[in-house]
Amino acid sequence: MKSIIVSVCLLAAVSSVLAAPPPIPTTPAAVEDIVYARPFTLEQGYRYIFSKERPWVTEGTLLVLKVNKDFVYPREIAMPVLYVGNQPAERLNRGHESGHVIVIVPGKVDLNRTPIWFGAPNFPHEVDAATANAQRELAENAGIKPFSQERVNAALAEGGKRIRAADQRTLLRDVVSELILRYSPQEKQLASDYRVPVVGEPATPPATEVEP
Repeated sequence: MKSIIVSVCLLAAVSSVLAAPPPIPTTPAAVEDIVYARPFTLEQGYRYIFSKERPWVTEGTLLVLKVNKDFVYPREIAMPVLYVGNQPAERLNRGHESGHVIVIVPGKVDLNRTPIWFGAPNFPHEVDAATANAQRELAENAGIKPFSQERVNAALAEGGKRIRAADQRTLLRDVVSELILRYSPQEKQLASDYRVPVVGEPATPPATEVEP
């Protein structure tokens, strides 16, 4: 139940509507840059609702991506899906003001072999494996490729050591809130919201760095 509540909050954070959104750019389209990458492990996993398969997440990678703001402007309709390899990424902020989107990619990911791009508008929870595979084929046919080894290494250096956290909420509280303040400070209220404790839930220990 806790993971469902948190995930619903995340969906709400990226689906609020503002006036007069810009036209949706053409897809597929690569993100502009990868600026931060950091692996994480959770002691208690959660159900990933950003794909139709809904896998159980106990590890993954946090990314900060520089994007064209028009792709992430909040809309009432389906928006371009942000893919990392063969799965939709879990967006943790809006990013339409800063141009930086913070996301979770579940499971192990080889960033040297994995393209990151915006695919056709859809709702992530409706994207199944066949849809993701088809979108990746379109992206590769359009010339979208993984970032260079140099850019990946720079992003990993910026991220630092693997993070271990008790659960998803602890990761949001201790790590993601700081990333929002650093890369998308216009959303400081969202960072504060991630830090608010849930009434009735026991406090969890701080997230810590661990060796790879």
